[in-house]
Amino acid sequence: MINNTFLIYGLSEFWRERFHVYLAASILQGFMLYVGLVTAIIAIIYTQVFKQKLNNVSIRAFAVAVYTGIISLAVFNAYSPVIHHLTVKMEKNLVKPMRIALVSDTHLGRWFGNQQIDKMVALIDGQNPDVVLIAGDVMNDSTDAYNKTNMHEHLSKLRAPLGVYATLGNHDYSGNEIAIAEAIERAGIQVIDNKSVWLDDAVLLVGRSDATDPKRPAAADLMGDIQTDKPVLFLEHSPEALAEIKDLPVDLHLSGHTHGGQIFPLTVLLKWFTPLVYGFKSVNGSQFLVTSGYGIGAVPFRLGTRSEIWLITLQPT
Repeated sequence: MINNTFLIYGLSEFWRERFHVYLAASILQGFMLYVGLVTAIIAIIYTQVFKQKLNNVSIRAFAVAVYTGIISLAVFNAYSPVIHHLTVKMEKNLVKPMRIALVSDTHLGRWFGNQQIDKMVALIDGQNPDVVLIAGDVMNDSTDAYNKTNMHEHLSKLRAPLGVYATLGNHDYSGNEIAIAEAIERAGIQVIDNKSVWLDDAVLLVGRSDATDPKRPAAADLMGDIQTDKPVLFLEHSPEALAEIKDLPVDLHLSGHTHGGQIFPLTVLLKWFTPLVYGFKSVNGSQFLVTSGYGIGAVPFRLGTRSEIWLITLQPT
């Protein structure tokens, strides 16, 4: 009855905020399944291995404790970001190291807002990057919550000496991409969908729109006129283009979108369907990094992943 109530509530605003409430309730029910499995295993060990009589009150208290622990861990992972450091050696001409902060999937909305933006700005400022890159899904489908809670004032504090750049993701291309792009630009962040920009005349940054953009060009078209002996970075939302990118003169491809699966068992299952779900990989001389993202998407939980920021140092060989 509870689940159907949430379902009816969610379908009244399909795939928008109300539906996200239904998804969160469904995840909480999924956690109950995990608790049931863990409790059953412990009960079997207790009765069959140790030959002890089961105390119903104790086993129920244990189940409640496990359920509370899973939810607490999932919320902690979602709202307590970590910083990962990665050094990438550049075979092409690079005079001095460049430090890049990579953020993705902030999904700014009702459950992820000003407090998380302030934390992100503080963490990035503490790393002193030369440039900040945002790999899509900046907002969660619309600018409604962004405008209502004045997130502009907080996001506009995100700064770096060589600038802050973003590409849009599938949740940005949700029918509100123009409003979202304008809001991002007003915050001092340059949207580089299907554009390229030089970083300190040392590194070329190429951005591409999400696959949901009907006008999205092929990567080869964006790279067609590029002839340089300097490093080339390619920023887009999804890592699905690994096969397309690996034969192009791209030194480092940066993306997000997958959330690393976000919640177990998707953390494992997605590896069957995605060329690179999470982490760093080198293919044909091109290097790829997929971040699990800083935000939470539709549900405020992470189990098996954690909110994160990557600090990448481009190192001359």
